[in-house]
Amino acid sequence: MDIPAAVAHFIEGPVLMTLATRNAENRPMIARGSGGRILESPGRLEVAISSWLWPETVANLQDNGALAATFVDPASYRAFQFKGRAALRIADPDDRSRAEAYVAQAGQLLADLGVDRSATGFWLTARDIVIATLEVDRIFEQTPGPRAGQVVT
Repeated sequence: MDIPAAVAHFIEGPVLMTLATRNAENRPMIARGSGGRILESPGRLEVAISSWLWPETVANLQDNGALAATFVDPASYRAFQFKGRAALRIADPDDRSRAEAYVAQAGQLLADLGVDRSATGFWLTARDIVIATLEVDRIFEQTPGPRAGQVVT
């Protein structure tokens, strides 16, 4: 699936990420991402995940790969959700640097919106990250309003 350029640019900007996985019994697990980027190959993106903070999410991805990644601009609530199958890999030094930069940027974004850093410090982390590479099957507009839930083409 081609990811539209405007949507690709959006997810690499100052956005927050919610990751949804499930275990073998279909029990859901929600986690936060620590940075995302579009890959050059069509229909793929990467998300950094703290395996230290979100071990169940990592275990679920290892087990079945099902992932829904939602990217939200906290200032405007503009949002997109990507669904598909993900594979995990070990983070390299560049991945870790990107995740650390994301954590700093997202922390500042939230602070600028009046969110005290004490409210985000426990979940906004680049500690022990792994990288989930998502093969995107579908993209949904999730911005509140008349287009929410519609497939992006």
